[in-house]
Amino acid sequence: MYIMDSIQKNVIDTAYVQRFCLIKQPDATLIIASYSADCAVTIGKYADAEEAHGVLAELYTALTTGAEGYSMPDSRLFSGEHWKRDARTKRKGGS
Repeated sequence: MYIMDSIQKNVIDTAYVQRFCLIKQPDATLIIASYSADCAVTIGKYADAEEAHGVLAELYTALTTGAEGYSMPDSRLFSGEHWKRDARTKRKGGS
């Protein structure tokens, strides 16, 4: 099965993933795909543990029913968070 991460930038093949884990951070709860003890990829960032558990349960259902693909849903807190990547410098004062 293939999984699209929550920011729609990466596709993960579950045939190579050993496990999916929840990691609690001070500001969010992350769902990661662990390839080995040294390699893990964040596939979702959620507001709290309750929201992350719900998404992980949906992912488990998709994996066990043999679905071909699954798209990680956006978080209700972080869905509008977009970074502006601009190469121009910001000038602050001066003449």
